[in-house]
Amino acid sequence: EKMGKFFGTYSRTLDEKKRLQIPSKLVKEMPHSFYVLRGFEGCLSIYEEAEFNALMSKLESLSYLNETARNYIRLSSASVQELDVDSHGRITLSTELAMTYKISNDVVLIGVLDHFELWDKAAYEAYLAAKSPLYESLAEGSSK
Repeated sequence: EKMGKFFGTYSRTLDEKKRLQIPSKLVKEMPHSFYVLRGFEGCLSIYEEAEFNALMSKLESLSYLNETARNYIRLSSASVQELDVDSHGRITLSTELAMTYKISNDVVLIGVLDHFELWDKAAYEAYLAAKSPLYESLAEGSSK
């Protein structure tokens, strides 16, 4: 299984039951469930099982004696939820999850290599407005 299989940007609307249709272009073979956890910059990170297990292995390799690592392990692990995929390829966000991450019914899914992110649309647009102009310098800075 090759890494880096998630890419692209997909706008979606949650229905009245907070159900989210996962785009078939984003996820070729729909699993039975996804692992959802706290992402960065206010989004949710969504993983399939194999990639989620790889993430957990990375966390396990960190030293729990190191305070920074411990805080990261604690905050990320505690935020994990397993969300079932229904027969129509949808996941349901709990009201609590939507409130915690300030996710309205207008959302954006973006593929980011080994997982994808779920953003509130307004939050993602604000992120893009701030970071897109820096694209070239970000590329240069990350290659060092």
